[in-house]
Amino acid sequence: MQIFVDGYAEKQVAPDQIIASASFHAHANDYNEAMQRGVEKVKNFIEYIENESDFEAKDFKTYAYNISEHFHTNRIEAKTEEDLEKNLTRRVSDGFFFEQRLQIIFDYNKERLARLLALTSNSDSFPHLHIEFTLKDYREHQRTLLADAYADARSKASALVTASEKHLRDCVRVEIDGHHHTTSYEGDFALAKMSAVRGSEADIQEQIKAIDETFRPDDITVSKSISCVWETSD
Repeated sequence: MQIFVDGYAEKQVAPDQIIASASFHAHANDYNEAMQRGVEKVKNFIEYIENESDFEAKDFKTYAYNISEHFHTNRIEAKTEEDLEKNLTRRVSDGFFFEQRLQIIFDYNKERLARLLALTSNSDSFPHLHIEFTLKDYREHQRTLLADAYADARSKASALVTASEKHLRDCVRVEIDGHHHTTSYEGDFALAKMSAVRGSEADIQEQIKAIDETFRPDDITVSKSISCVWETSD
């Protein structure tokens, strides 16, 4: 007889990598104007971060870019009796909307992260920033859980055969599946800016200190699950 048993193991791991994503938006009635405004925001942000930190322009990678025209519909007032029976509308352009998303990936470092956050809040480009804490090699962490997941499956199988008064023999098939999670924080830091004037280095250092003291990412749950088929005998 064969029995099918699942095994599971998990552990908490401190993140060792940061993925920072910045999105930029611009709007204009003309396509070229929208593009020009958007590109200028992106260019100014990258130059500012490069000048005020150890991040380089080449570290920022574009992973999304879009310019599209948006519309809304206006109802047209009926002028004749025939018009009253019609649903008269007019499609009106709201202009062109620019969006570009940049991403920078670096080893977990609270000081570099705090400086990036502080500089972003002082940027004139008003980007929306999303921070994700991840693992550089979560599969390696999952591999360390295989033995524990297998032991869990074997323990469950042993309990089953003991209850059914049989003997556990060999595991003849294993199917492996695994899951990992990330910890993320999303905030529009630019909106917290109090004026159009960039803060001094002393102001930025004060922000860095505050962020460093309060910004603590949660650990990441890494798990491994396996399905085992065991042979049994009387």
